[in-house]
Amino acid sequence: MRRSVLGLLLIGFVLLSLGLRLTAEDQPKITPKPLDMSLPEYDSQGNLLRPAGFEKWTVVGTSIGLSYSDDKDRDPKNPGMFHNVYMQPQAFDHFVRTGEFPEQTVFVVTNNPSQPTKGKDELNRKGFFAAPSTGLEVAVKDSQRFEDVWAYYMFHDKADAKNSDRTRDSEKAFPRADCHECHLEHGQTDNVFTQFYSVLTSARERHLAETGPEK
Repeated sequence: MRRSVLGLLLIGFVLLSLGLRLTAEDQPKITPKPLDMSLPEYDSQGNLLRPAGFEKWTVVGTSIGLSYSDDKDRDPKNPGMFHNVYMQPQAFDHFVRTGEFPEQTVFVVTNNPSQPTKGKDELNRKGFFAAPSTGLEVAVKDSQRFEDVWAYYMFHDKADAKNSDRTRDSEKAFPRADCHECHLEHGQTDNVFTQFYSVLTSARERHLAETGPEK
């Protein structure tokens, strides 16, 4: 009888250990924030303040004309918005070394209308450049603040996307269904679309080639 009880207890302990391990493996890996990193700030209502000075951060990738629809025909004279993506330099360095985004990583995405180069000088005849930003989107990683670890914000209204003066000073996070599910399903690394951030991923690949994985 005693052996049976001990056996059941042992089996239960093993199953519990396996369950805890699987649960932990299913969760995003949390690593401490680097020292001296610019941190997200919030107002008294818990709304995220628009990141200040992000223009001095590291640009990790740029895209143009991204669309969620296959049916939308692109006007050759208007290839769509440029999206420039910034992150804190310390978070960038941490990812390059470890392949992980530390706590309180912030991504800032600017929405810049494409503008033809023709007519801007006497040299360029074709092509486009990014005009000043008219919108701002932000992603923040913080397991202590957000149940889903990542939260997403938009500091402008889509209807007013051409008016940069309407970018708000603070914003509340989107509901989970609006952004998180898409990032969770399609983000290549920890909810992040690193497949489009060639500066970041190339730096990581060079680091691995030169030094190998960090131990």
